[in-house]
Amino acid sequence: MSQKRPNNAIGFPPPLLGEQPLRMQILADASGWVALDKPAGIAVREYPWDGVRPNMDAALNVQLQAGKPELVKRGASLYGSVYYMDPEMSGVAIFAESRASLAELRNRFGSAECQFVFTFISGACPDGLAPEFLADAPLLTHNTKPKMIPSSAKGKKTATQFRLVGKSESGWTKWQARTTFFRPHQVRAHAAVHGIPILGDELYEGPAVPSLRDFKLKGRGAGLNALALDRMALHLSECQLDASSVIRSDLPKSLQLFLKRIKMDEVSVPQQIIKLSE
Repeated sequence: MSQKRPNNAIGFPPPLLGEQPLRMQILADASGWVALDKPAGIAVREYPWDGVRPNMDAALNVQLQAGKPELVKRGASLYGSVYYMDPEMSGVAIFAESRASLAELRNRFGSAECQFVFTFISGACPDGLAPEFLADAPLLTHNTKPKMIPSSAKGKKTATQFRLVGKSESGWTKWQARTTFFRPHQVRAHAAVHGIPILGDELYEGPAVPSLRDFKLKGRGAGLNALALDRMALHLSECQLDASSVIRSDLPKSLQLFLKRIKMDEVSVPQQIIKLSE
């Protein structure tokens, strides 16, 4: 597996993924697949909850069929996302480059043979919430809304391990969420169930993003009314395909800046070994 290299990226000219051109960093690659650093606001594939919007599966295949050299030289015969990611989420997005690789990787993902680590920001911890805990509420698709709800009777099995990794004096918290398999909205729904919904996640009643004025920045004018973060604070930081393939994505600069503004301090919570089941 190759690791991230400077200027190693795949481009997406408009209008494939919107009105602006994009270049996504290649985080890692190997025979049959490539991992890209997906920004927030971009869909990896078509999904009913996301409406009609451009997606990376289609954009990659359009360019491959058009003979784009940076894709053709990879020896790809088609592109397919290995797992679904909420468009609002950023981080490690893996795409198979052949039918055989796609079948193998999706089977590995569906069999809970991989490891995933998410990073997110939330509000203050509810009283009595442990700094590390396992969320295993079965999740069911809501009847009318594009979201998941807990249901012990009809929900599908899920498991997410949460660990507190940061606190700020102003009450914000930073968490890691680990799982071996994730359903759509799993981390968002499980976080909300335990009282730590994700910053900027209106669907699951997460805390609202503060404005720049709330940080008492120097200056004046309407610009200070702008939000301090223009996205939901959820990032897929790490994917481990197998013992030798650990792919990492750094927090986007917007999240790093927000953490700096809220003066987030790291906390040390000994990590427990909690068995995760799909």
